[in-house]
Amino acid sequence: MEKANPKEGALFAKEFVKTVLVIVGTLIIIKLFILEPFLVQGSSMEPNFQNNNYILVESLSYAFGGPKRGDVVVFEHPENTCDTYVQKHPIKNFLDRLYFIGSVPPANPCVDFIKRVVGLPGETVIIKNGTVTIKNNEHPDGFVLNESYIPDSANFKLQGDMTRTLGKDEYFTLGDNRQPNASLDSREWGALPKSHIVGKAWLRLVPTNEAGLIPEPKY
Repeated sequence: MEKANPKEGALFAKEFVKTVLVIVGTLIIIKLFILEPFLVQGSSMEPNFQNNNYILVESLSYAFGGPKRGDVVVFEHPENTCDTYVQKHPIKNFLDRLYFIGSVPPANPCVDFIKRVVGLPGETVIIKNGTVTIKNNEHPDGFVLNESYIPDSANFKLQGDMTRTLGKDEYFTLGDNRQPNASLDSREWGALPKSHIVGKAWLRLVPTNEAGLIPEPKY
């Protein structure tokens, strides 16, 4: 009977560990920098995104350019509470975002949001009488945004009157649900910095009868 060669066993174990580490490392890179799962919670993006829709968020394209008007983006809340938390708990925040182990106390305030981009850097966004008007270099007198993703049957107009001029790398976002108090968005907390954007809603997985690429609106 042949005896097991301890060197061969050690070599196999070493190669196995290396393979596992490569696989895990690749999954982490994909998760953090290319595709990230996201569970829609709440009704702020109805009727286009429902509570418990499961989507994939693509982040690679934003490494080479910013969001376009109409993009549905997932982002970290831009308020200072999240910045302070990350400074105090950088490792825990990193682990929480992996979704592998789940969040553990203390509670993480860096909850991701999902909204639609309507205003781009350098533009002026005017909300008045339920409509969104955009002023930019191409349209200095402004144009009313034709929001085709809002159904004609909607009984509620966009709430709030305001004017906001966006700075460099700032975006104005709104929820698709136009019922009163249905969406916490740029009307409340102001412009969204690009540095807080995780990525673009790219693919819907659940519910399966609506699975597929998320459409891009044409203005």
